[in-house]
Parts: sequence; C-alpha cells; structure tokens
Amino acid sequence: MRLFALALILTIPAFARINFVRDVKPILELRCVRCHGPDIALKNLRLNRRDRAMLVIVPKKPGDSRLYLAVTSGFMPPGDKKLTAAEIEILRKWIAEGARWPKNVELSPKNPFLPN
Repeated sequence: MRLFALALILTIPAFARINFVRDVKPILELRCVRCHGPDIALKNLRLNRRDRAMLVIVPKKPGDSRLYLAVTSGFMPPGDKKLTAAEIEILRKWIAEGARWPKNVELSPKNPFLPN
C-alpha cells in the first residue's frame, strides 16, 4: 500500500497542468524576452505580451507553433545555452493545453547571469 501511494505521488506532476506564471513565465523571461521584449524586438517579435506572443503560438498545436519549432530545432535561443529538454517539454505541454496566458500578465527580461 505504501509503495502504491509513493508511486501515485511521484506520477502526479507528470499529469499536472502547466501553470503559466510558475512554469512558462520564468523560461520566457530568462531565455526569450531579453531579445524579444519591450525594449528590443528582434525580427519585430515581442514575447512579453500575450497579444504579440500569440502571433508565433498556435494554441493546442505545438507542431504548428513557430516558437516551439524554433526551440526544438535549436535555432533559438542563439548561442551555446539552449533550452533544456525539460524546458522544451514545459513549452510543448503548455501549448498543447491551449497556451493559457493570464490577463494582465506581462513579462520582463531577466539577466541569466544573476541569481533569480
């Protein structure tokens, strides 16, 4: 019985829904918004606001979302520090779940070299 309970507890996160503020926001702020945000919008793409980010995100269709395709292909972010498999899976799952982005949540760029 204890083994079953432990197994159940360990599998719950795999089935948990993605929370934008807890799971997605830190990835986008640390890895994307510095170059695609309010101050700099490379390729005229801003990912700090929902209305602009949804231009490259197709809710429920990660394979059709340019954001997901860019990170899985290794095209983004540029340089040596790519997203981890876990971060990519969070983005995939978030998009597959409908890419819910709470109202009035705007992202701010974070410096990856400073502690959070």
